[in-house]
Amino acid sequence: MPSILLAAACGSSGPTLPAPLALALPDSFAIVEGESGAPVTEADLLRRIAAADFVLLGEVHDNAAQHAFRGRLITAFAPRRPAIVFEQFAESDGPVAKPAAGDSLEPWLDRSGLDRAGWKWPLHQPVVAAAISSGGSLWGGGVSREMLRPVVRTGESAAPAHLRALLERAPLDSAARAALDQELIAGHCGRLPDNMVVGMRAAQTVRDAAMARALGRARETGSAWLIAGNGHVRRDFAVPRLLRALAPGAAILSVGLVERPQRGGMPDRAARSMFDLVVVTPRMARADPCASFQR
Repeated sequence: MPSILLAAACGSSGPTLPAPLALALPDSFAIVEGESGAPVTEADLLRRIAAADFVLLGEVHDNAAQHAFRGRLITAFAPRRPAIVFEQFAESDGPVAKPAAGDSLEPWLDRSGLDRAGWKWPLHQPVVAAAISSGGSLWGGGVSREMLRPVVRTGESAAPAHLRALLERAPLDSAARAALDQELIAGHCGRLPDNMVVGMRAAQTVRDAAMARALGRARETGSAWLIAGNGHVRRDFAVPRLLRALAPGAAILSVGLVERPQRGGMPDRAARSMFDLVVVTPRMARADPCASFQR
C-alpha cells in the first residue's frame, strides 16, 4: 500500500483557526483508540488534535521514527503555531528564546538545558527543528537532578514551592500510586529496591508537575503541546491528572507512541488504555535494556 498523503480539511475549535497542512503517515504506522483499540483515520487524528487545548505526545526515547513523525505533525499544524513544551529542556520562568538566524544549534541546546549526551542527540533533532520552524513559543519542562535529589530522599515536601502547590491540588489516589509504582519497577527491570520506590515516585510526580505548569503557562497564547516520554502523558497518574486540576474543563488529548509488540500484531488493552489515542510504530532494534541490571 502506498503512503497516504492527507490534505487535512479538519474541523477546528473556532471559525478563525486555520486548518492543518498535509500529514504523511508511513505504511508501518497505525492509529487506534486507546480504550477500544478501534482504528482511527488520519483525518480523525488531526481533528482530535485541532479540537484540543492540550496535546500530549509521548515517545519511546530512542525511537527515531517516532521523533520524525512528531516533527511532521508539528509541521502540519504550522498555520496554528502551537506552543511546544519539551521534557528535554530545563524548566524556566518564561519561554525559551529560539536560536537566531545563523546560530549553531548545539550551543543553543546547551543553553536551553538539553543534555545532549543523556538524550542521545541528534535523535530528537526532527521534533526540535520542527518546533523551532513551525511551533509558537518554546518552553522547558525538565527538572534538574540537583532539584530532584532531595525529593528522592524525603518526598514531595522537598519540591520547589511552585510545584508542590500544584501537587497538593491533585494528590495521587491509591490506584494511581499502585500503577506508577508498577511502571517504575518495570522500568528498572524489577530490580528497584523497595526502599527506593517512594522516592522515585515522588521524583516522577515532580517532573509531571513541572511539565503541567509549563503547559498551563504556554497555553496563554493558544493550544499547548507536550513532547515527553510515554510515562508522562498517561491519563491515570501523569501530566493529564495535574492539568485537570490546573485547567478544569480544558480539552486534553493524550497520544501514546507505542512500538509494536515483539510478537507482532497490535498492542493489547493494557498497553493502550492509559492513552486517549495510540500511534503504533515499528519496533527499534536495541540491546536488552535489562542487561546492565542483570550484570
